[in-house]
This record gives sequence, C-alpha cells and structure tokens, in this order.
Amino acid sequence: MQPKPLKKLIRHWEISETLENDIKTGRYPIGTLLPTEEKLCEIFGASRHSMRQALTYLVASGLITRKARAGSLVIATTSIPQLVQSVGSIQQLLNYPGETSREVFDTSYVEADHSLAALLNCSVGESWFLIQSLRYPKGYPVPICITKIYVTPEYAGVIKHKNKFIPVADQISEMFGEVADETQIDITATTISAFEANQLKAKKGSPALTVTRRYANKNGRVFEVGIATHPADRYTYSFHFKRDELSKK
Repeated sequence: MQPKPLKKLIRHWEISETLENDIKTGRYPIGTLLPTEEKLCEIFGASRHSMRQALTYLVASGLITRKARAGSLVIATTSIPQLVQSVGSIQQLLNYPGETSREVFDTSYVEADHSLAALLNCSVGESWFLIQSLRYPKGYPVPICITKIYVTPEYAGVIKHKNKFIPVADQISEMFGEVADETQIDITATTISAFEANQLKAKKGSPALTVTRRYANKNGRVFEVGIATHPADRYTYSFHFKRDELSKK
C-alpha cells in the first residue's frame, strides 16, 4: 500500500489556519455563520473528514460552536488562552488565579446514591446542595472548566456571596465561620461527557484534566467537594518547588 502524500496529512491544519485568520480579520464576524460544511469542502477542495477535523479545531479554540442543522456559529475572534497555573505553595494549589471568575448556571438539592456517597465521603441517602458553574478567564467568552460543587445543606446560602472570584470554601468561611482544616486534592485524566461538551463548547470524548478537592473541618467532616473538569488544551498545572536549606545539608 502506497503512503498518503504529506499534503493530505496536513490538509486540515491549512484549512483551520485559513478559517481562523478569516475570523480574526473580520471576514466572518461574531454572530455570523460559516459557510456550510459542503460549501467549505467545495471552497477548499477538501474531503468531509478533513473539513470536520478543521472545524473541530476551531471549536476547541473557542472561535465557533457547531450544532446539527444549525451550522457553525462564530462566537469569538480570539482563541482561548491555555491557562497555566504556576504552583509554588499549598495555597496556590488550592485556588485558581485571581483573574478567573466563576459563573453559576444551576443549583439543586441531590440525594447521595452509592457512587456519589463514595465520592463525597458520606452515607447513602444524605442530602447535599449542588452548585454547577463555569469558570472563565478574564475577557474571554469560552470557559476553561466546568465545576460541580457539593456543599452540605446548611451552607446552601453560600450562593448569595457576592465575590465570584474567591473559592467557595473561602465564601463558606466568611459567611458561616466554617474553616477547611484539611484538603485532599486528586488530579486525574478523564474525557469530556456530552453534557460537559455542550457547556464547555468542546468535543465530546476529548481529553480532559479533572481536579477533585475535598474540604474537611477540624473534626474531619467533609463539608465541600468540588470537581472541576478542564479540556486538556485549556489548562495546565505548573509546579515549582525549591529545596530548603535543611534538605541541602
């Protein structure tokens, strides 16, 4: 079998670069639709497979959204920045940079089944208050992550806190006096679900980084669990630690 010509292997990148430039220079303004997939194939002389790869890249970059029978809608002229969080202390590991904000889109009371009880470190049947939100970098319309935040019912009023830039654990501390004495952080590789893909404007099944934070009080009782899922190309943890003088001896 003859190998495919190199030109064919990189064709979708050429298409995406051209369309990205057309969007950024105003040929396709925000709020307008790109030509249909069929028309774009005709314009570029490309296969549907190459065209879909190119459009998927534009979706991941936060420039367009795509819906069946609705077309490709331009939503931004600037690509999503990859947020690199430099971590040099425990406090930086716990919190997002101050230039990102959290936007709540849904709240509800939930009852823990077996899988949720294991996640929350609680008994089956316990009631929790769920806050679902998206976190945005300053000045960008596409979120870096979707977060499910579970808090015990007595802290449901935390959603009334006005400062959307600080962590919910800090909001709970300010409003109710409950302080996180211990925090457990788990970082895992996952994939984007259909629901998450719709909220994040990302591709279903694409790679993701999921960070789970469990906050417990001085008695060891977990009162908040936050699960943040980031598309792989939108978020990076960068750790920088320096040996102290004692460890050098």
